Amino acid sequence: MDDDEFVRMATSSLLRSANWRVIVYESANHLLGDTRRSELKLVVADIHMPGVDGFALLESIKLWKQPVPVIFITAYATQELLERAEAGGAAGFFSKPVDDARLLALIGAILQK
Repeated sequence: MDDDEFVRMATSSLLRSANWRVIVYESANHLLGDTRRSELKLVVADIHMPGVDGFALLESIKLWKQPVPVIFITAYATQELLERAEAGGAAGFFSKPVDDARLLALIGAILQK
């Protein structure tokens, strides 16, 4: 999930190329309001989004009956954001442009657990 349509489409294409089923959301509000969210196994989200940001999304997901791992991506990677993501329980943290191979490897490892 990313507020930038180009990034959303590129990321979803990458994940589909690895044969994963992908649901694309343009905002955290769209994800949180979707009745299909119980089908999710993992969320890849930008940190900086209008409205509900990535950290607020992570906190909401942690309250679900069956929380799912959240991987953050951001164009504004700082040590402070990395530490906040780790402290909040994020499953991963990537700066943009995302290293596709590392992202796919992490997702594969998470989904195999």
